[in-house]
This record gives sequence, C-alpha cells and structure tokens, in this order.
Amino acid sequence: MAILTFIGAASVWQAWAENDRVQFPENYKNGVHYATVNRGGVREELYSSPEAIAAAKRGDPFPDGTFIMMEDYRGDQLHQYVVMEKRKGWGEAYSESARAGDWEFREFAPDRSPNMSENGQRCMSCHQSEADQDFVFTIDQMREE
Repeated sequence: MAILTFIGAASVWQAWAENDRVQFPENYKNGVHYATVNRGGVREELYSSPEAIAAAKRGDPFPDGTFIMMEDYRGDQLHQYVVMEKRKGWGEAYSESARAGDWEFREFAPDRSPNMSENGQRCMSCHQSEADQDFVFTIDQMREE
C-alpha cells in the first residue's frame, strides 16, 4: 500500500513538474474577448473560443480542447498570461482531491515563454470551488457575451 501511495504521489508530482501539456494559444485573439475583470491594481482580459462561449450559453460542459486565456496586467503593464485548457483524460494525472476536472493551467511570461517556476497547482486548487460550473469562474460573463 505504501509503495502504491508513493507511486501515485510521484506520478502527480511528475505531471505538475513537467507542466508542459498546455501550450501558448498563439491565435487566442482570433477568439472572443468576453470579459474584463478588475481586482485592485490587477486587470484581467479574458478570451476563449466561440465554441466555448456557445457551450456556456447552452449550459453544456466545455468541449475538449477548450482554452481560456487571461492577460494579467499590473498597473498598465502586462505581468503574465495564464492559460487553462481542457483535454479529455488530463484530470487522470491527478488525485481526485487535487484535480479540477480535465483542466490544466500554465503561466507564461509577457514574452510568451513558459513560467516553469509555477506548476498550475495553485490555479487548479482554487478552481476546484467552481466544480458545478465546469471549474470556470467567469461562466456568467461568457453567457452574457
């Protein structure tokens, strides 16, 4: 039992440590800019695909391949990009208590290079609270688009 627990924990760590399944969606601005969220000195510009917006409006789960892009501005400067992407089976790399459905998260620097010091775990744990909305905080804004 201890060996299986260790192997399971090592597998989860390995998936987080690699942090390479989510790639930067180069054409994200060809999608839909559906919300601007202001929180203190942080401004978030949110984008997704027309298919994701349509699924949200219908009340359906987001389709496989959905991404949500967040441009994170501090003051008027781009601080980072954060991407969440949904792929069938991605959640299986994580324990039931750690996953956010089949979503994974990845942070990118303003030059679009991956931020390997972040592994998406912090994002994943926060988004767990939105399980009833397919793990997306801004689904209401998508429905209003």
